[in-house]
Amino acid sequence: MPVSENPSYTPGNYIGADSTITFWDLPLKLKMIHVCSTFLAAIGLAKLSPVILAKFSLIFANKNRNDVLNHIVSNPGCSVADISHGLELNRGTVKYHLKKLHNEHKITVTDHGRSPRFFQNNSICSKQTQIIAPFLQDANQKRILLMIRDKPGMTNNEISKALSITNSTVSYHLRKMITNELLRAEKDGRYRRYSLDPRMGSELDKIMHADI
Repeated sequence: MPVSENPSYTPGNYIGADSTITFWDLPLKLKMIHVCSTFLAAIGLAKLSPVILAKFSLIFANKNRNDVLNHIVSNPGCSVADISHGLELNRGTVKYHLKKLHNEHKITVTDHGRSPRFFQNNSICSKQTQIIAPFLQDANQKRILLMIRDKPGMTNNEISKALSITNSTVSYHLRKMITNELLRAEKDGRYRRYSLDPRMGSELDKIMHADI
C-alpha cells in the first residue's frame, strides 16, 4: 500500500534510511571504539604539538635572523640600537641573532666606544670603511664629516655656525673622529682646523657614491 494511503503513517513517527543517527544511538561497542579513537588522536596531537611549535619557532627565528643580516648589509656600521629601531625588534632578540650570525661567520664586529658596530663578513668592507661607516649612521656626525670633506680647514666654531649645532656637540664628535684617525687637526693660533685624513677621503667618496 502506498505510504500516503497507510492510515498509521504520520510524518513524525516515520523512521527511514535517511534518518540521522546520533552518538547515543550507536551500539555500546561502537561507542567505545569512537571514544578510544578520539582519545588516542588527542594523545598523538599532544605529542606532536611541541614538534609543530618548534618548527614554527624556527621559521620565525630564521626570518628575524635574515632581517637582521639584511639590515647590516644595507646599513654597514649599524649598532644594536639601530637594528632594534629599524626592524622593531627588542634588543634582546637582536643581540641573540647577532651572536648567532657572528658564530656563523656571517658578520664582523668592530669596537666603536661603548657601541659595537656590525658589518657583513666579506671583502667589501675595508678597514677604512669599517672606521667611516659608523659615523655615517649618526645624522650630526655625518653632516660634520661631509662639511669637513667639502670645506677642509674649518674650525669648531665655523662648523657649529654652518650646521646650527652647539660648539660642545661639535667638539665631542670631532674628538671621536680624531681618535678613530678619521680627521686631522692643525693648530692655527688659538684655533684648530680640521681636515680628512688622506687615507679616508677616497674611501668616504666611494661609500657616499654607493649610497647614491
